[in-house]
Amino acid sequence: MTISAGDGVLTGAVAALQRACRAAGLDPTGARLMRSFASTVYHLPEERVVVRLAEPTPGKYDRLVASLRVTRWLAEHGYPATRPLDVRQPVAEEGSLVTFWHHEEDEGDRHDPAALGPMLRRLHDLPPVPFELPVYDPFGPVRAAIAACRVLGVGDRGWLLDRCSALAETYYERLRFTLPYGLIHGDAHRGNLIRASGRLLLCDWDSVSAGPREIDLVPTLQGARFGYTAAQRAAFCRSYGHDVREWEGYGVLREMRELRTLTAVLRNAHRDPGAADILSFRLASLRAGDDRQWQPF
Repeated sequence: MTISAGDGVLTGAVAALQRACRAAGLDPTGARLMRSFASTVYHLPEERVVVRLAEPTPGKYDRLVASLRVTRWLAEHGYPATRPLDVRQPVAEEGSLVTFWHHEEDEGDRHDPAALGPMLRRLHDLPPVPFELPVYDPFGPVRAAIAACRVLGVGDRGWLLDRCSALAETYYERLRFTLPYGLIHGDAHRGNLIRASGRLLLCDWDSVSAGPREIDLVPTLQGARFGYTAAQRAAFCRSYGHDVREWEGYGVLREMRELRTLTAVLRNAHRDPGAADILSFRLASLRAGDDRQWQPF
């Protein structure tokens, strides 16, 4: 999809994009929609900029501020992360929170999960950030997505909320973590890797926070749901230098991650039949307690 500054009446994300770009001194002419998932993302080819539009859910503004602050700090330390533009941001426009990032042309679309291991090790080995980070909230985004979902039946909604409460109160809050507490990406999986100019970069820092480092390791291991092989998962553990599967709390974090993967489909199911189908399938799988593979969204 391509839009131009001369389009007629603009609504929703496109209107937010136009207004936010003008506020930042950027020309949105020729903007191309890259994806509409957890956030709506546009590429401005003439500016070589990526514009991300997020819903202003509770706490989202502070999380975006943290993502901008952390990625600027990471750039100072030479860490391979996507970089925010040096403009005033986030910008609130037309019901969206907007951030601006340097565009990196991805040279490949399916990266080896093992490649994420050294990047997370390097991230976790950095010195403590010299500012306060938001505390990792494992269930808040899931509960918010459940509340916002327009297609959930009463039974499924109640089951999901009960599952969040049970995992939080009975298990997560009692875990004894073995890795140090500190800076985490919060949503570390191979879909957030891009290869640009011959090097891998870690992107999508909206969930960056302070939390247990085990949180960053579980998404790749839970990737068995999406077809990651046993060999790929073992290689990831070796490349990071720690196998979280040997820890007694691993099963809890895996189940938490499975709930977390529902957030985007919960928010999109009312407007996307594909998302609705995926949500229905994953919910049935979770409620049955099986290990069926899931289709990515």
